[in-house]
Amino acid sequence: MEVHPVGRDAIIETMRAILAADPAVRAAWLGGSDASGRTDRFSDIDLQAIVEDDRVEQVLARIHEGLERLSPIELRYRFPEPMWHGHSQELLRLRGADPNHFLDLVIMKRGTPGRLLEPERHGSALVLFDHDGLLVAETLDRAAHLARMEKRLADLRMQFPLYQPLVTRGIHRRQPAESAYLYQVATLKLLVELLRMRFCPARYDYGLRYLDRDLPPEWRRKIERLAFPASPAALLACQAQAAADFEDQIAALDRGEWTPGEGAWDLASGSA
Repeated sequence: MEVHPVGRDAIIETMRAILAADPAVRAAWLGGSDASGRTDRFSDIDLQAIVEDDRVEQVLARIHEGLERLSPIELRYRFPEPMWHGHSQELLRLRGADPNHFLDLVIMKRGTPGRLLEPERHGSALVLFDHDGLLVAETLDRAAHLARMEKRLADLRMQFPLYQPLVTRGIHRRQPAESAYLYQVATLKLLVELLRMRFCPARYDYGLRYLDRDLPPEWRRKIERLAFPASPAALLACQAQAAADFEDQIAALDRGEWTPGEGAWDLASGSA
């Protein structure tokens, strides 16, 4: 195993010290794998902070300066705004750190709502500090969430059958790379989205991430088999199987054998 001089814990502790020393920063916490108890040696660092509304850029500048004292920042990407969550977000990687241990940093204005603190979706925040008692778990608005999911389900019913010829025609045209891409985004991803609506509605929009905790083992194994067709012919076979599974799940839904929203909601335990 390659040894990296800048460790994950050192990055976290440096960030905690930088943020805690800045009076404009009112709270900071770890999300992602740290919030769900699934951290391993491959885990990146999901760190969020709440700052005074007019201090976002100053806080980011101090973060950059402080991290440079630990190790030079070799990669930094600022997402264009507005982001879907309404906050400022950067990815940073330090020289000498394991590439897996990049920092996914979200800076939130104190006055902006939506702090990504719903346990059903984001786990239990690992608090670094909270000067003003701001880090209170937010209750997921299930009614609104389910309404969004029902709308998305209506889209899937139309989109899935419409998209499937886009997948298969690339094979027949001898354009397998095109088909491989479209199979992943227009067949497999949509099947998984439908399965998530059944088994883990709180995270129906999480794509193919966390299948080990969000789908029953038999479905996880099946999706993993379908994810790696070895040839154009195998891709056609996988596409046909995925399409059949999608139609079977829709038919079961229409027969009342399952209802969107009846699956597991608790991220940590997987319990309903």
